[in-house]
Amino acid sequence: MVDTVDVIDRAQEDLARGDSIAARDRLMSALVRNPASPGVLELLAYTHLVLGDRAAAGAAWFLTDKSDDDPTASAAFAALEAQCRSPLAVARALPIHAPSDWYPTRARNRLERLEAAIEANGQHWFPPRDVVYFDEDGLNSDDFYDAEVDQDDDRARGGSSYRSVRQRAIAATIVIAIVATSASVVLALVFG
Repeated sequence: MVDTVDVIDRAQEDLARGDSIAARDRLMSALVRNPASPGVLELLAYTHLVLGDRAAAGAAWFLTDKSDDDPTASAAFAALEAQCRSPLAVARALPIHAPSDWYPTRARNRLERLEAAIEANGQHWFPPRDVVYFDEDGLNSDDFYDAEVDQDDDRARGGSSYRSVRQRAIAATIVIAIVATSASVVLALVFG
């Protein structure tokens, strides 16, 4: 896991220097590795406010424990809805990079209400990481990624290439096991 305190400190330094764009970019990059970090999402929302993008602030706050009654957040949520014009567009505007259960209770409640509103329009949407996508080998190696364990491994081995090889090896092993099991079932049915 990226040190969120360091990211937040550096983003705050960017903001203090008046470089809101650098702060926003730094925080957005941090969300890839720490997708449900409340500190990163909170500071990202405030950074969007500094940049004059109330709707983007609402999208960031949507995934936090911010109360719907908070005047600043509720105005940002309203701006997000006004800009997006449909529940599905709101969903696509969210900086969501983690399974919905990684987010705090208020965020999960908002996500559930959003999914219900989308379904009421006859459309379907699931938070991106709640769905398993299969790659060309039939498995998504990201599903085997444990950020905390792999970060320690990366430090010990001096790089991120080990993680990729390890992920692919695990995925390949599972694919081979599935194929072997399927082949044995077919043989049992044919010769059984």
